[in-house]
Amino acid sequence: MKIHSTHIVRNYTYTFHNVITCLFIIQLISLSQTFAQGEFVDGYIITNEKDTIRGLVRDENWATSPERIEFKNLNKVSVYAAESIAGFGLVASKEIYKSRKIGILNIDLMQSYMLAPSLETMDSVTVFLQEVVSGGVVTLFEFLDRAQHSRFFIEKQHRLKELFYYPFYKSMDDRNYLVVYDEYKKQLARLCADAERFREPLPPYQEKYLKAYVKSYNAFFAGDSVRYLAENHKLIFNLELIVGIENWREEMVIHNKATYGFGLRMDFSRKFRNRYVKANVLFTPGLPLGFSPGALSKKTLRTLEVGLGRYFGPGRVRPFLSLNASIVNKGYRSDFLGINAGISYKRLISLEVGHFANFYSFMTKTSFFIQPRISFHYFANLSLVQGRMR
Repeated sequence: MKIHSTHIVRNYTYTFHNVITCLFIIQLISLSQTFAQGEFVDGYIITNEKDTIRGLVRDENWATSPERIEFKNLNKVSVYAAESIAGFGLVASKEIYKSRKIGILNIDLMQSYMLAPSLETMDSVTVFLQEVVSGGVVTLFEFLDRAQHSRFFIEKQHRLKELFYYPFYKSMDDRNYLVVYDEYKKQLARLCADAERFREPLPPYQEKYLKAYVKSYNAFFAGDSVRYLAENHKLIFNLELIVGIENWREEMVIHNKATYGFGLRMDFSRKFRNRYVKANVLFTPGLPLGFSPGALSKKTLRTLEVGLGRYFGPGRVRPFLSLNASIVNKGYRSDFLGINAGISYKRLISLEVGHFANFYSFMTKTSFFIQPRISFHYFANLSLVQGRMR
């Protein structure tokens, strides 16, 4: 009777762990909206009269081109739509945004077209475009659409035109074919027709190559005509240090055993700056390990984990979710593919609930919900550059 009661208590404890974990994840997802606002950083706005006003701009790590911004000056916060000012800038990241009215094309990659979609714009919006190259004859801008795709615009002689590059599916003979509109190549050729000896090869439709192309074209007319050149954004590498408590109740049982480890996280840049990939090695010492009851000895369990994830929001405090694959040394317990979740401060310190759900359970007939690992993580920047707003 005593054993039966203990078994019931353990089942209730396991269920309690699962319920708490699910509630924790639901709360994190709901908090992602709370942390959606960024922090104020040194910046400025440019009025329509071309006056520059210094102050603080709320940096929201825009994944799509903003239509309005918040500006703080003399302890007063004002909201400026793209129609009401000429532009704004962020001092530390040296980013410049200019207000422009652009046409919007509705070409959907998920839709199949019987006829090629039109390149005529049916709608327009005024947004802040990020300046990539300016000075000389031509200015290059980047627009991030709602799908977070980069669209590039060229401004010459005060006329703004989009460089058209659109993939789409075309349906022919009951089959779908991926077709690419690369009209931008002809547009660039016409754009540079006034420079007869300009022989740069047409670039791929990417910021890095378009920036170099426009810079060379401007330099053709004047040796050094670059007024502004957006910085190249690089990957950020961080050393990860981990301490925590490990739990497991599948093939082997681990109750609140100390775990430590280290790893490497790689943060992406620009519109993907909230996303990362990482790998780490975890050590859980003092466990009775072996493949038969009579051959157990105290050993250290080693686990290799690799994963990809993302943070939510641009603020100092950000929830995160990741998908992690874990490989256990010598097969003392099953490998697993699971979800990790937590909350971080500036992406430097984080509290994480690890491997609480195992997608391998559908193949190994183990539990889907697992007792989680609770751990603290500290990240030290190994790169010479600092990620914007981290």
